[in-house]
Amino acid sequence: MLNNMIDSNLLAAAGSFVWQAHSREILTAGLLSMVPTFEGRYAVAVAVRMGMPPVFSYLLALVCSSLPVPFILWLLRPVLDWFYTLPIKPVRRFAAWLEKHAAKKRAAMNEKNGRGLRGRLSAETAELLALYVFVALPLPGTGVWTGSAIAALFRMPRGKAIAAILLGNVTACLIMVLMAVGSKAII
Repeated sequence: MLNNMIDSNLLAAAGSFVWQAHSREILTAGLLSMVPTFEGRYAVAVAVRMGMPPVFSYLLALVCSSLPVPFILWLLRPVLDWFYTLPIKPVRRFAAWLEKHAAKKRAAMNEKNGRGLRGRLSAETAELLALYVFVALPLPGTGVWTGSAIAALFRMPRGKAIAAILLGNVTACLIMVLMAVGSKAII
């Protein structure tokens, strides 16, 4: 008990983040980073507000939010194929609608690429650049989970898609940590 009081007094006096005493906050921020709608972009702000150092918050959110990427890229397509084999008609219709919608969006994007960029970029490069920007923008509905699903539905090359998604995640987490540190300094 005396040790706990001394540790808490030292912590309060130093005003620093003690890793052992804050493992719950670290776990919370790490798990929040893996939640589809929250992701690392918002978890990094929560971690900074909980008192974690900005660089650690950034790295924790970045690593934890990047973990689902390979699973989504490798498993979404087999899950959709499995949906077609199920005897449940709404599930089969959903899988067909999802693939049809993705093909329609991809065709529209490639058409715009031909007109907008005047053929300077290949369709694959334009898709990867769009994927990067989509993941990098820290807006609701964008991010690692949705970007990975798009890459799987568009049948993008996995290695290049992972690189674009991870670079987008790096950018989004960096934007959010800078905003969190700035807002914390203002408040």
